[in-house]
Amino acid sequence: MLIPVLIFVAGLATGAMACSRWLPDLAAGSVGELAFFAVCGLVGTAAGLLGVHIYSIVNDLDHLTSGEIGRGEIVAGGLQSIAFEVGSLLSFAGIVYLLAPAPDEDDELKAEPAA
Repeated sequence: MLIPVLIFVAGLATGAMACSRWLPDLAAGSVGELAFFAVCGLVGTAAGLLGVHIYSIVNDLDHLTSGEIGRGEIVAGGLQSIAFEVGSLLSFAGIVYLLAPAPDEDDELKAEPAA
């Protein structure tokens, strides 16, 4: 029971750190920061769930006996649950990011060095 928890925590940390590093900036202020935090959390949670689902599929395939359902049904069911859960979280993160305020054009022009 400890292995799925460790996989989830590692995926959560990795996904949130990757998102915070490569996600383009949002507007300064409390709304932009809250949206950035929410998007990074949702992407991290999706990465953690992806790892747990992959672990679950592999574990189910290891414990498969000849009298049970086949390998194809286990993989198909796992991929369906991955697509539903992880896809829902990633699409919600995308919606939050797209609805968040963008940085002002004046701030972008000030940030560029003069030639």
